[in-house]
Amino acid sequence: MIRVVRFMVLVSLVSQLYVVNGWAQMRTNASSGNRADYSNVLSQIDILDMRSAMLNIWRHGLNPQAYWTERLENAYVTGGNLSRTLKPLADQAYLKMLNDLHRGSVDPQSVGRDVKFIRKDFLSPQQLMTLFVAAGRRSAVLADMVAPQNAPYLAVKEAFEKIYSACQDGSWRPITPLTTPIRLYSHHKTVIDIKQRLVVLGYRISKMDDTFDGDMLSAISDIQWNMRINPDGEISPNGKVWAFLNVSCMDRVRQLQVDMEKMRWFPQYFENRYIFVNLAMSYFMLVDRTNEWPRMMSFRTVNGRPARKSPTMRDEVVRVIINPFWVVPPTIFSEDKVNDLKKLSRAQIAEYFSSHNYEVWDGGFRRKIDPTTVDWMGISEGRVSPDIQIRQLPHLGNALGVLKFDLTNSFAIYLHDTNQRELFDTPMRQVSSGCIRLEKPLDLAEFLLEDTPWDRATIQAVMARPGEVLAKSTELPIPKAKITPVYTAYLTSTISSDGVVRFVDDIYGQNAAVRRNLTNSF
Repeated sequence: MIRVVRFMVLVSLVSQLYVVNGWAQMRTNASSGNRADYSNVLSQIDILDMRSAMLNIWRHGLNPQAYWTERLENAYVTGGNLSRTLKPLADQAYLKMLNDLHRGSVDPQSVGRDVKFIRKDFLSPQQLMTLFVAAGRRSAVLADMVAPQNAPYLAVKEAFEKIYSACQDGSWRPITPLTTPIRLYSHHKTVIDIKQRLVVLGYRISKMDDTFDGDMLSAISDIQWNMRINPDGEISPNGKVWAFLNVSCMDRVRQLQVDMEKMRWFPQYFENRYIFVNLAMSYFMLVDRTNEWPRMMSFRTVNGRPARKSPTMRDEVVRVIINPFWVVPPTIFSEDKVNDLKKLSRAQIAEYFSSHNYEVWDGGFRRKIDPTTVDWMGISEGRVSPDIQIRQLPHLGNALGVLKFDLTNSFAIYLHDTNQRELFDTPMRQVSSGCIRLEKPLDLAEFLLEDTPWDRATIQAVMARPGEVLAKSTELPIPKAKITPVYTAYLTSTISSDGVVRFVDDIYGQNAAVRRNLTNSF
């Protein structure tokens, strides 16, 4: 977890400016594009200081040329009455930069249906003035304070600064083309180039020679895992690892820039206790700083396949359910279950429901229905209204496993255990129908139910045992003080605690959608 000491003194002051439902947001009725509303702040910023802030805004993944344009630079170099000819244009550009920095230049609703955010409002003139004073009336510091302060953003920002600097200083060098595969103990001049690239990414390479050694094998295996392929430690001339290594430095910069843009849709500050799930890397992290000793929890997840994406959103986990029923969601009902059942005979349908511990109920769960009496073919062809529900009884083979964590959203997305635990040992974990499966659900349940009678042993005692099929679930509301925000984001790049910058492919297509609308791309 990245700590940003320079902002901690200001967090209390800033967070008092705006709190909505317990999470940070800045709201305003003023138009962010109206320069007059912000003139009290802008008029106090020296043109030289403003120019410097805009030229160095690349550190936040914004292209300086989108703000301090060639036209402004020419006017600045020419000189003359800058207060009349240049300052109004510079003020407008600086204000636009702050706006893009705080809430993004891309409207999240333009990206795709899987993004559940509404674009944030910008700060009011009064809020901006308060921050300006707190920043010591320095425009670069003000920009830093307006930017997101949540940990995922800061991690991508650190990765961006590292890779962008490598583009500029030449340490990201071209790699000599391969003509034959290389693997452990190979000797090849290209190995030196690859090792240099791995060092730029942050991997530990102890010997910069032409030998494919153990350090290099560890790094290549890690890259293959992140590329969602089983590691074999080999680099082939036309292989996926070679394609990964041949992505240009500026294309990696653009990938990082897009991920920073996504995190601008989120609250500027996260709460002292929150859950964050990186959907692109299928990873769960819980951070709790509510006590004297901070706690963290991290493990793998399984989340939505490209055809059934897990959404980018903010929610809250409010209830733990032990031995949950699984009510088949509408998409799975129509696209999977109905298509399977329409091909079966009555006897096969009866066996299907019995072997999977499924039941059929009417739409309101008032009446149980014999599945062999349902016209599954008619439902498939649209001739019969599907006013029914399929429900799976609680047991170890239940699709949700033995633990479910209810969220508050209306689109049937939640966290849960799974009956396919082998999936956590595979690199390709975007295979669910949208919900998020947890590698260590019992650890999360124990944490959320702390200070209640439901300790770990008690939870385990109630869980279904092998061969046991239950008729009811145990629903446990999370104590109000322990209700925890859940953030999910599709970040294809970041820097990890080991200092390595990691990239994954954009199988959701979200990056391309953001890039199409980004106004400050490099």
